[in-house]
Amino acid sequence: MRPGLTPGMSYTSTEGRETASSIRALGSGAPGVMLADLAGTMERTARRWLTEFCEEDEQSVGVYVCIERPAPFPDAEQITATAMLREVEGRRYGFDVTAVNERGEPVASGTHERRIILRQRFGQT
Repeated sequence: MRPGLTPGMSYTSTEGRETASSIRALGSGAPGVMLADLAGTMERTARRWLTEFCEEDEQSVGVYVCIERPAPFPDAEQITATAMLREVEGRRYGFDVTAVNERGEPVASGTHERRIILRQRFGQT
């Protein structure tokens, strides 16, 4: 890993209408966001960030994600996720993750863990 990541730093990304079809679900007649898709959005945010610091032979893999969403759950056309680096322990990176909709209303929060692997060791080039 290239230097530059320290606990307390954060990274934010937004997924909007281009991914709306994959995060929409029809429940009781009202559109909502599926929890699994929220977890994916939050995980992708952390992955994109870590990828910027990976050496050419490295990549990060998600090993843990635990999120919850508020009830009642606000509708969303766009999700903005933030990954805040909580801890670094060797090749393990722990994040606190949050997501809000386009109105700034919280739609999910939780924790996520990623590990840095060597591509060659896992047969990936």
